[in-house]
Amino acid sequence: MNIKQLHYFHELARHRHFAKAAKACHITQPTLSASITALEKNVGTDLVVRTSQFVALTEAGELVRRYAERMLLEQEALKQELALFHGELSGTLRIGIVPQSNVDIMPLIARYRQCYPDIVIRLSVLSNEALISQLELHQCDIGLGFDHSGGKRAFHLYPQGDNRMAVLISRASALPQTAPMTLASLQHQPLVLPSRTMQFRTYLDLAAERAGITLDLVLETDSLFHLVSAVRHGLGWAVVSAGLARSASQLADLVCHPLEPLEAGRTVFMTRQHSITPAMRAFLGLVTQEAPSSPEYPGGERPSR
Repeated sequence: MNIKQLHYFHELARHRHFAKAAKACHITQPTLSASITALEKNVGTDLVVRTSQFVALTEAGELVRRYAERMLLEQEALKQELALFHGELSGTLRIGIVPQSNVDIMPLIARYRQCYPDIVIRLSVLSNEALISQLELHQCDIGLGFDHSGGKRAFHLYPQGDNRMAVLISRASALPQTAPMTLASLQHQPLVLPSRTMQFRTYLDLAAERAGITLDLVLETDSLFHLVSAVRHGLGWAVVSAGLARSASQLADLVCHPLEPLEAGRTVFMTRQHSITPAMRAFLGLVTQEAPSSPEYPGGERPSR
């Protein structure tokens, strides 16, 4: 058994497909298959149930997957720790974010890149549910999403304040507005909204239901680009996070109005509790410099290596 075999097996377990896993590993499918077979002979049991397209893991395969995941994470952490001996932090940092947040992550990433130019950042836009899942499966290192811990802290949390809602309107259809809009002022307006799969939309729908208000939906999408484009082309008003509204109003020449008194959850940076790599620690150092409050740790503990 070696690290390369575990890496190949981990990719196969993640993709559940030989061709996709081989592509992710930058090897041929026969090479991948031979490596998995060699690993199975080494451990003395079958790890996968093979079919023509789909791969299921055996009970032993699930066990090996969990250990392989930890070992590969520790290998990445070790590489980053050793790189520090040469004065340069290098490696990969995987960040997942929800599309509707009060935090503009790009200035933070820009500062991070200035300090650590040898770190490759992989940024993924995910639903809050997918973000939590990827953090739990160690497929993501740091997440920027909504706090749904409910007292059961599976992660270290770094609160970034309450997420506010705002209305994004094209200048051609903008109305004189001297005070923040309310939800009631939207019920006769055509609206373009984030998809129902997004946590932000859940907050909005719950608020409308509590207020007994029916929203006139003309378009919903999980693409922020198309959401903003729809407003620019006059399809309707968009209800988005205040942070996104401010950015879009500057970049796309749209009008942004706060929506009161609605909040869209609490935004937090999240990390796993163990196997914190140097790249993660460095990023979290920048997060805590800008955070409105101190990070929250289960049992008062700080992140460990």
